Amino acid sequence: MSEATVKPRDQKFGLQMFLVLDAVLRLFLWWSPIALTAALITATNSWPGKPLVGANLDTAWMWGQKLGQWAILYNLIYVALLIALRALIPTPKEGRYDLGSGSKLDRQLLYSAFIATLTKARYHAPFPGFLVFHIASLPPMRWLMGPIFGPRSKSYYVTDPCIIDPHMVSVGRNVTIGFGTTIAAHYQQRGAVYYKRTIIEDDVLIGGHVAMAGVHVKRGAVIGAGSIVLPESEIGENEYWSGNPARRRSVLPPPGERTTVPNDAMITV
Repeated sequence: MSEATVKPRDQKFGLQMFLVLDAVLRLFLWWSPIALTAALITATNSWPGKPLVGANLDTAWMWGQKLGQWAILYNLIYVALLIALRALIPTPKEGRYDLGSGSKLDRQLLYSAFIATLTKARYHAPFPGFLVFHIASLPPMRWLMGPIFGPRSKSYYVTDPCIIDPHMVSVGRNVTIGFGTTIAAHYQQRGAVYYKRTIIEDDVLIGGHVAMAGVHVKRGAVIGAGSIVLPESEIGENEYWSGNPARRRSVLPPPGERTTVPNDAMITV
């Protein structure tokens, strides 16, 4: 059958299986830290000796402190499980993978699906996991999270940017990413999905609500807020890009020199 007559693969079954996988994994990541945290606190005999119901202020304060410690331990275990599970999954390779009905589902797509469930669990942690971003972004977990889970980043953020395919995204130093921006390393066309690394070099400023996938942003570049950067774009050093689709608007002075950043590159954090 020629490429022109290959019908698209019906993605309904695959998406249903992805949802099942996502639900099972999310449940496991929710209940496992709860059980392990409770068991550790019980094993160390660390629960307050008096009940919380009907307690006076001193006892209630002790319970508050213990629950705070419980939350920290829960988040540590949650992030450790994310890292451990990610370490078991092979890193997908860059390339083009067909989705036509006559093509065989490549195992690289299966690896990507497993990593996608872990990424969702990272960004949408259950209520007890409200410190996942903090734990994952600070040492010592950061030293494991970057190399194993991704992204490989030398920058810090006060909000967790939505970085899809973190295993294929690298971020340099002094990079600012605006609120609501999505950075991916895959994009889909009719009948195929493409995986290509996204590289962001040092001193880059990315405005809020930007979308990009499979791009290379070089040192000192600025991307205006709300821009859509097309896949496989290469943004040169100190270039200012904006629009939908984004394109080069001007070249800015090197980082460190006083300059005025265009209004649509303002950051919301």
